[in-house]
Amino acid sequence: MKLCVVIAVVLVVGCQAHSWMSCPPSLDTRPNRGGNTVGPCEREGKTKIVTEVNAGDRLKVGWTSNNHAGGWVRLALVPDGQHKVYEHFEKNVLKIVCYGHDERKGRTAYGDCVHPCNARKGCEFMSNKYDGNRYDTTIKIPYNLKDGVYVLQYMSAMSGHKTFYYSCARLKISGGKPSLPCKRTGKAPVAYGCMAGMAIPLSKYEKNTKMGNFCFAPNGLGDQDADMRKVPVNPECDPRITCQLSVNSKACMKEDSMSKITNAWDPKQTCSGAVRPGPEPTCSDGIKNNGEQMVDCGGPECDACYEEPTEPEDMRIYSSLDFTQKDWEDGNINLRAVVTISKEAHNWTYTMFFTKPVNIKTYWGCKVISSNEYKTIWTFGPMPWTKHVKPGQKISLGFNGKFENDGERPQTVTKSFVEAT
Repeated sequence: MKLCVVIAVVLVVGCQAHSWMSCPPSLDTRPNRGGNTVGPCEREGKTKIVTEVNAGDRLKVGWTSNNHAGGWVRLALVPDGQHKVYEHFEKNVLKIVCYGHDERKGRTAYGDCVHPCNARKGCEFMSNKYDGNRYDTTIKIPYNLKDGVYVLQYMSAMSGHKTFYYSCARLKISGGKPSLPCKRTGKAPVAYGCMAGMAIPLSKYEKNTKMGNFCFAPNGLGDQDADMRKVPVNPECDPRITCQLSVNSKACMKEDSMSKITNAWDPKQTCSGAVRPGPEPTCSDGIKNNGEQMVDCGGPECDACYEEPTEPEDMRIYSSLDFTQKDWEDGNINLRAVVTISKEAHNWTYTMFFTKPVNIKTYWGCKVISSNEYKTIWTFGPMPWTKHVKPGQKISLGFNGKFENDGERPQTVTKSFVEAT
């Protein structure tokens, strides 16, 4: 019999994760970018991208999972020029949807999954209101907006993160009828069946907000998702972006059509034939969908399950971690970590996530196991004489590296875990 103990350490300095809107293209389409915690939008890239839509269109909106699960996404829409003020987005919310999680058995635990986490691929889209856990949704372009450029905002605090992440996209909207009576009161609708985030509750997403004065029918208010089965104007967009964002790139490449994404700056699939909505889910299709708690049972449409699904008990033993980062204008960076072990173990790995590429040149107390193509995810393991660790023992690790100083310094997401068998 094998005994498995996982000792995990999580420390966040500055930005906690990489999550942003990828469909439609955000203001910054770099695949190696980081999440923005300042808001209300990220800093714009060198190329100004505008997605053209018409009033009444449906638009696919998706985001990269980046190995995280649980929480919500608030979507809001304001005229270009008003997007630099938080309050403008708060008063013009479209809807609040699920961030997403991998619903396949055993694939999500403790707010984590392996990217792309069963996110929906390009050439497919969300066509059922209970199928909202695959890192995307669609929105209806309101009928009452005057022609012009607007900014769509994504705001989310996924998994156990204690701060919101912001991302925006520009839309050029045409064919609206501003004279329509579209006054609304109250808050925007919230999707069904979302896995709650581990740190920020739904109430924080809704604080100080109201639904925007939007008309979703040609002659009046209407229901935003009444025509959810209508094909969006951008079905080919693939919000999963790239396996270079995954903690397990080999497993990621085995996911449906991930290998067919050839341009991470503009991730798409080539759709063969006409794109159609997925089949209507049933309570006997052998798939966990339609808001079900387990396969073909529970939720709003199916009979109750004989047993309630449960989150696996968190068996990880958390150690303490002291982490420091120093970086300079010349592009040099120094990182140090001291882990105090909680329980005896015989092997460990230490992973650092960066919000921009960092080339680790030298290190001590460990050896390199892997790094991704963008040099934003680095994993290290023990030296032969540091594999076996005991309670109270301290592991000292150090790293020197270089980054491109373009006015934005790297922020670090640091995860370390020790596994014994």
